[in-house]
Amino acid sequence: MSDSSAPCIAAVKYVSKETPKHILRDFAKRLIDDKINVHGLLQENVVDADGAQIGVDAVDIQTNSRIPLLRPTDYELNNKLCSLDVSQLAEATGVLRCALEAKPDIVIVERFGKAESDGGGLVDELLLLMASGIPTLVSVSQDEWETWEAISGGLGAEIDCDIDVLRKWSHQILARP
Repeated sequence: MSDSSAPCIAAVKYVSKETPKHILRDFAKRLIDDKINVHGLLQENVVDADGAQIGVDAVDIQTNSRIPLLRPTDYELNNKLCSLDVSQLAEATGVLRCALEAKPDIVIVERFGKAESDGGGLVDELLLLMASGIPTLVSVSQDEWETWEAISGGLGAEIDCDIDVLRKWSHQILARP
């Protein structure tokens, strides 16, 4: 994007079940190490003592606070039902609203998924961030890519989920006047 007035939006497309968790976490850590003011949410799988996944937490990049988004019951698992905790999702949206007020250098959001594609989840906060001009990086499931493009108005760049590519993008965006 060569127009400096264009929104600073980028999306990392990933195949379902192959989320870029570790790359986004490493990217956020490198930005913080570079003294870049980073806000946003990452996701981490929660595992039991045997290493079996039992849920997903959203992690506030600024505070490292954990928000338990998913803790599926056996019934939900057996019946393939969504186990997203809507009250915890509200807490996650608060993290992004705080980021909007804080005006950080960059916001990273993992992830734009089914809830956002259906018009819920973090979609309102993502739209507010994008409209604010704060550089925003979002991971987007390939299954939700078409909806992401419609919601973002096609204004975002699609970038590879590679730490060097992410760093190059952030350097270009953060160097803008």
